[in-house]
Amino acid sequence: MDLHHLHTYIRPQQLEDLTAWDPGWNWLAGGTWLFSQPQPHLRGLVDLHPLDWNELEISAEGLKLGATCTFQQLLQYDWPPHWPGIRALCEGMASLASFKVAHLATIGGNLCLALSVGVVAPVLIALEATYTLIDLQGSLRHIPAQDFQTGPQQTLLQPGEALRSIWIPAQRLRGPSTFQRLGITQTDPALVIVAGSRDPDSGDYRFGLNAALSPPQLVRLGSRPNPEHLPQLLAEQAHGWIADFRASALYRQRMSEVLIRRCIDILG
Repeated sequence: MDLHHLHTYIRPQQLEDLTAWDPGWNWLAGGTWLFSQPQPHLRGLVDLHPLDWNELEISAEGLKLGATCTFQQLLQYDWPPHWPGIRALCEGMASLASFKVAHLATIGGNLCLALSVGVVAPVLIALEATYTLIDLQGSLRHIPAQDFQTGPQQTLLQPGEALRSIWIPAQRLRGPSTFQRLGITQTDPALVIVAGSRDPDSGDYRFGLNAALSPPQLVRLGSRPNPEHLPQLLAEQAHGWIADFRASALYRQRMSEVLIRRCIDILG
């Protein structure tokens, strides 16, 4: 879709080229959502591609992903076999993206769009990820994944600030993970999304929940829970259940319990 209101397009070769930020500007990464509908409030786009923020760096400590890594880049990568924790991320991206979308969509774009049905956010919450944000002066700040999104299409990003990279600790990648979703149809926006991860040493479980509530939230279980205790644990840790014409808040809460149980069975 053409964006007829734009009058500025910038391709900075380095972040320092931007000396000021206009409130009518927006960062451009893959553009799969940006160009899918009218954006009458936008007056300019700042293209991130020349900045080469698409690095994928593996170390003994963990995984660093540049914000403009595409889904395709991550889905086709030959991941270390001792990192089963990457499975949930790949499953989540594969559930969302057609070939055309996966070729362009970026991991950072999915996070910053901050839709309640976003697939990347709950996975990175489960994997105990940390996000690095950068402003026009090059100052960095580090945000736990579960704190980044504050509501539907709302994040902690300030004007002119961008998501620079994502860090996932190796400890979580060494343990099993899984991605589960429930929708009316396979292609319909999800009613419930649950991503789960189990620490390979301590055995504690982390679950990232989305679609059923807003913003995406973390549920932690110190050990394999008694199924009878799960409703109480979920009620204590998760809030803001969504109710709309597709499903009630109670239905979404109960189905989240079902998907968490399914995750636990897979994670062991």
